[in-house]
Amino acid sequence: MLIGRDGRPTPQTGPTAVVAALVASGRAALGAAGVTTADIAAAGLSAPGPLDHRKGIILTTQNIAGFVDANFPIAERLAADLGGPRVFVDRDTAMAAIGEGTTGAARGARDFVYLTVSTGVGGAIVSGGRMLRGATNTAGELGHFPVGMDEDVRCRCGSFGCVEAYAAGRNLAEAYGAAEASVVYAKAASGDARAVALIARAEAALANLAVGIVNALNPERIVVGGSVAEHEPSHVLEPMRRAIAERAFKVPAAAVKVVPSALGADVSIIGAALAARDRASGGGEWFL
Repeated sequence: MLIGRDGRPTPQTGPTAVVAALVASGRAALGAAGVTTADIAAAGLSAPGPLDHRKGIILTTQNIAGFVDANFPIAERLAADLGGPRVFVDRDTAMAAIGEGTTGAARGARDFVYLTVSTGVGGAIVSGGRMLRGATNTAGELGHFPVGMDEDVRCRCGSFGCVEAYAAGRNLAEAYGAAEASVVYAKAASGDARAVALIARAEAALANLAVGIVNALNPERIVVGGSVAEHEPSHVLEPMRRAIAERAFKVPAAAVKVVPSALGADVSIIGAALAARDRASGGGEWFL
C-alpha cells in the first residue's frame, strides 16, 4: 500500500542536482505519509542502467545528463543526504520485474519476462526462479534487440534496427514530428497514412521481439507494462499475441501468456520498495 508520494521532473544538470531532487522528493513523500527518515529502515531506488546493483553505482546512462561514464555512487550519496535509511539501487526494469513477480501479474511464475513499452522499450528476464543478470548486469535490454535491417532507423544506443527505435513512444513521436506518441495513434485512428505506416512498423517490431522471446527463453508469461502498452494494448499486446500464435515454436507458444502489468504506473515504485525490504533483511536472493 502506498501511503505517500511525490513526483517531480528529473534534473538534467548532473548527479548533484539529481541527488538533491531525490532527497527533496523522498522527504516530501515521507511528509505526506506523516513519517520521518528515522522511521525508515531502507529505501529502494529504481534507476536507468547500466549500473552495479550490489554496490549501488550508476556506471553510465544516456538518459540523464551528467551520467555518461559517471561511475556515480548514488546509493551512498543518497543515503548520506537522507541521513537515515540504507539505500538499495537496481535497474528500473529489474525493479518492475520484482514487483510483478512478487505481487503482480507474474506472481507464482518461475520463468517470465517483464517488458515495458513506454517512452523507451526495456525489459528484465527471470529464468528458473532467478533474475537473469548476465556478465555485466545488462541482461534483459530487450529494447535493443535487433529486429530490423533498416540502417536508417537509428537508435540512441548507436546501433540500428532496435525494437526501441521502432516502437518506443518517444521515437514514434519524433518519426512523425509530433510532441507525443498519443498524437500518432490518434492520427492513425483517423486514417492518416503516414501514422498508420509508422504504427504498423512498430507493431511488426514488437511482434518479432515476442517471437524471439518465446523461442529463445520459453517463458510462462510475458508481462507488458509502460504507458504505451497501457493506453494502446491493441497495438502492443495483440500484435505480440498474434505473432506468437502464428510464428513461434508450437510447444513454447502453447505455454506462454502475454498479459498486461497488474501494477500499472506504480510497478517500479512497488518493486523498489519490495527490493529494499528484502535486501535490508538479507533476503531477495532470487533477484540478486
